[in-house]
Amino acid sequence: MNTAFTPIQLGNVTVPNRFLMGSMHLGVEGETGVAHRMATFYGKRFEGGVGMIVTGGISVNEEGKGSKSFFQFLDPVHANELKLLNEALKGKGVMCAQLFHAGRYAFDRNCVAPSAIRAPINRYVPRALTEDECWKTIEDFGRSAKIAHEVGFGAVEIMGSEGYLLNQFFSPVTNHRDDYFGGDANRRMNFSIEVLRVVKKNLPEGFPIIFRMSGIDLIPGNPSFEEVIGLSNALRDENVTALNIGIGWHESRIPTISQLVPRGAWVPIARRIKEHTPGVPIIASNRVNDASTIEKVFSEQSVDMISMARPFLADPKIVQKLSNGNSARINTCVACNQACLDHAFQEKHVSCIVNPVAMNEDKYNFKKTTHPKNVLVIGTGPAGLEAARVAKELGHDVSIFEKRNQIGGQFQLASHIPGKSEFKETIRYFKNELNAIGVKIHLNTEATIENIKAKNSDVVIFASGVIPREFHLKGLELLPHGSYADYLTGKFVPGKAVAVIGGGGIGVDVAHRLTEENDPTLESYNQKYNINSFTNAVIQTAKAKRKVGVFRRNGKHGAGLGPTTFWALKQELESEGVEFFQGLTYKEVTKDGLVVVFKSGEEFLYPCDSIVLCVGQEKEDSLYEQYVKQSQNQKIILIGGAKDAKNIDAKRAFFEGLEAAYNI
Repeated sequence: MNTAFTPIQLGNVTVPNRFLMGSMHLGVEGETGVAHRMATFYGKRFEGGVGMIVTGGISVNEEGKGSKSFFQFLDPVHANELKLLNEALKGKGVMCAQLFHAGRYAFDRNCVAPSAIRAPINRYVPRALTEDECWKTIEDFGRSAKIAHEVGFGAVEIMGSEGYLLNQFFSPVTNHRDDYFGGDANRRMNFSIEVLRVVKKNLPEGFPIIFRMSGIDLIPGNPSFEEVIGLSNALRDENVTALNIGIGWHESRIPTISQLVPRGAWVPIARRIKEHTPGVPIIASNRVNDASTIEKVFSEQSVDMISMARPFLADPKIVQKLSNGNSARINTCVACNQACLDHAFQEKHVSCIVNPVAMNEDKYNFKKTTHPKNVLVIGTGPAGLEAARVAKELGHDVSIFEKRNQIGGQFQLASHIPGKSEFKETIRYFKNELNAIGVKIHLNTEATIENIKAKNSDVVIFASGVIPREFHLKGLELLPHGSYADYLTGKFVPGKAVAVIGGGGIGVDVAHRLTEENDPTLESYNQKYNINSFTNAVIQTAKAKRKVGVFRRNGKHGAGLGPTTFWALKQELESEGVEFFQGLTYKEVTKDGLVVVFKSGEEFLYPCDSIVLCVGQEKEDSLYEQYVKQSQNQKIILIGGAKDAKNIDAKRAFFEGLEAAYNI
């Protein structure tokens, strides 16, 4: 791990450690008057130990903007906003501007690309750039680089990965040209080389220029590894400062950053590029989020630096905590995407489910109160844990009642889903953090009217969570059955053919556990998606341990799961033979299985030997209702699922915990 904290020279800049905060849109780009908010966000990350931060993509011209939520260098208003940002951050660390062009990924009818081939994720067919327009676009990269330097950035990163314009030029899938910018691999890389040259020409000698290149596109027919190495060597020979290895295109059907991807899955790609491209620093990215993975990367000298983005949302002090040997108190990114990427693609302001203060740093001032209160929190699900943490940070005396022998609430249940064992990291974080800051945790203590009164608290926060909703159906007793909570806690063991009643987020997660009980490993992941083929990575059909059918009355399956992650989960389940049924009513259960009636009137028997009930949740607020009638001179707050079980998720729970404590 010591290597991680040795300086590295990038051009004329010395970065104090081997961590880079990678590019990530915050959802405020393109707006004016946001420089202070962005500076507050980035400033907290610099204070937490990272030495260089890459901005979200800043477009080099109007047609290159991915959407309305982008800055554009050639817009004087945007350039001034970026200047204000850099002035506010001066002396804190190195801000690196990402020079960006979306190409056919721009959600605009005027989008352009190497060839007129529509992206599967965009409804617009791009217009193919003429050769003259290619050269003009290249010049726009150079002009933007010059402006980046003028407005105070200390480095630039050329975005040539993730399926954006430069990546599109290099791929034979999207580049069908037959001119200087298309044809064989050498000509397909010309656009990237010319962009690097013009950017260098417009910047002072030694100014750091990082090139984010695609290590593997994960699109059938993408460039071979030999062609990728050809590009990396060509960029090195043009004296690029460093290569940041990106993974996958947005249209790829291979998950690259979700919980379905094992930690460190893509480091081997970056390592292979390093082995074949001596003489230039190599940066690895994607699914590196914890101390053990980071330590392994540096102990094996796999790469020269690590780029992390979402982990800095979850914990701005991650580098500092690693350096101090305090990794047990890192609030680990759980790779859920719910408040970061999902928000970004919906053009909302980005945050983090496990750290709702992220991108709200200017709103919350954690100055210690001059009037500390005694605070009692009932329940240790996400809402209760965050309420306790924040209340203590603000200087209050905090106690927690938890009826079980461990904290975590619904996160304990969710952690049994393959991939979602990441939630155990959140539980670990809160356990260590609350103990370290002095929150008094009373386990195996069920809250009652009497013991709440005995605490004589000034404030009582009820975060008592939810319970599975009761469900009745004719003949249900004829087959073994249990709730999702019974199944995930081991109280109920389903058979070999299972009907899941309820196809929301919980039902789909349960189907995942029914078909695959273990977390993905690097070996199983590479095999499932045929990664080692390099040019033909596609999901492979597998034989599941159970036959599973997921039933939903109305609406889409997986409601409540994020759009940037659900597609991959559904794809995995279908590859395991899981069947999905919707638009129906439940008629009865017989000894042969579940009988439903579709909207067409057709009656259907699904043969099964057991049933898991995932029919929703009800708020557990009975004690609150009793206590609020008897309490006097106390502030009583109800939060999380106990307040409203409808559409409750971790994002809302953590946020309500924060707000409840902050407004005591």
